[in-house]
Amino acid sequence: MPRKIRSNNTTTLNGDYSNETVKSIDNLKKNGSKSKSQNTFKRKLTSRLSSIKDDEYDLDDVNLYSVKGHFFLDRINIKIINELISNGDIKSSEISEKLKIPLSTIQRRRTRIEKTVLKKKYQMDLIQLGYRTAQIFVDVQKGKAQETGEELLKKYNRNVINASTRINSSNNLCLEVVYHASDELHNLLEEVKSMPLVKNVDWSEQVMMIGDNMSTIIRNTLANRLKQTQSSKMLV
Repeated sequence: MPRKIRSNNTTTLNGDYSNETVKSIDNLKKNGSKSKSQNTFKRKLTSRLSSIKDDEYDLDDVNLYSVKGHFFLDRINIKIINELISNGDIKSSEISEKLKIPLSTIQRRRTRIEKTVLKKKYQMDLIQLGYRTAQIFVDVQKGKAQETGEELLKKYNRNVINASTRINSSNNLCLEVVYHASDELHNLLEEVKSMPLVKNVDWSEQVMMIGDNMSTIIRNTLANRLKQTQSSKMLV
C-alpha cells in the first residue's frame, strides 16, 4: 500500500478527471458516491497510486498522475522544466545530480513532460545561410485575409516562412519572409501589391535579434499556476 500523500501542491494541465485528481485518497473515500463512475474512478486511482514507486514523488510535492497518464504540474516538474528550457541538451543524469532527485524519477518525468507540454525541435539559422529576414504587412479586403495568406504560402514557398492573420488598425495579414537581396524582396512586394484584394502593403526588416524572455515567461507562468492552485486549496 502507498504511504498517505498530500495533493495540495498539484495542478493538472490536462485530463478528464481534473477536479477529482487533486483530492487525496482519504477525501475520495470520505466523500465517496454510490455512483458507478465515481467508484470506478476511485478504484483506478487507488490502483495507480499503489503502483507508483517511492522515488517517483516526494511527500510534500506529490505528482498525482491521472488514470489516462496526462501531465500534472508540481514543484519537481517545474524544476525539471526550468532545466530543460535553459539547456535542451542537458542529460537527465545532470538534472538528477543538480536537483538531488533520483535519476529514475527524472527520466520518467522528463519523458512525460516531453510528450505533453514541452517540445524539442531543431531550427535552422537562415542568417548563417546568407538569408535576410523581413515581415510583410498586408491589408486584405472583403474578409479574405486567411485565404490570401494560404495562397501566398503556396505560391511563394521559397520565400514565405509563415503567414498569420492579425488584428490592428492598418493590416490583417502578416508574412514572415526570407530573401537574399533587396531586388528579391522588391519583386515579392510588387507581386503581393498586385493581388486583387490587397489594399495596402508595408514591410520591415529584422536587423538584429537583441534577445528574448521566453524562458523567463515560461518559468513565471508555471510558478504562478502552482501558486494559484495552492491558494485555491487553502480556501476549500
